[in-house]
Amino acid sequence: MRFLYHPQSGALNLELKNEAFLHLKARRIKIGDKIILKNLKDFFAYTYECIGLSRHSCVLSLQNKKEEKQELKTYLHIALAVIDPKIIEKTLPFLNELGVAKLSFVYMDYSQKNFKLDFKRMEKILIESSQQCGRASLMELEIFDNFKKFQQNYENIVLIDFEGEDLMSFESNKHVFLIGAEGGFSQKEREANVKKAKLQADFILKAQTALVGVASKIII
Repeated sequence: MRFLYHPQSGALNLELKNEAFLHLKARRIKIGDKIILKNLKDFFAYTYECIGLSRHSCVLSLQNKKEEKQELKTYLHIALAVIDPKIIEKTLPFLNELGVAKLSFVYMDYSQKNFKLDFKRMEKILIESSQQCGRASLMELEIFDNFKKFQQNYENIVLIDFEGEDLMSFESNKHVFLIGAEGGFSQKEREANVKKAKLQADFILKAQTALVGVASKIII
């Protein structure tokens, strides 16, 4: 773990309980130990000292703070047609570690409308991932009820499909890359006035594989 998340990181004193304390308990924290906390809102790493310890909580005292300005080398905004939330939740840490800046979810024609996304749960997953990989800001998440609303918000949409231009011919900071659900896109969506890119894959990819593949190819 690179740091511990706490929303009140920066306060002079903190009492950690429940899940936050369990992380420290597993590390056998002792009086006098130092621990780095971040709130994932600013770019400071806050160093705390453990000054009180009980069976169910510990008290931390702020010692110093250090600015750790962190900028993504490649800005990537990627979008995904809504698929099974369980699959999305398993894929989030990979995208967070790669450094995807923003992830949009769109209910497309082939999305099952009964799938509902739990944004609080997804944020928790991203926090856990950031603590492990050292990312100082959370990947931004948003959702759209349909493709039309998504188009109204973004102009330079690129459909990741079976045909089109080479993916790397598009500048990542100027486009949004949209991956379809299982089965890709409907004919109506393919005929929309948007650009298209194809992946150089030998086989048909699942949505989550294409998602990680596109992010990896552009960022790494």
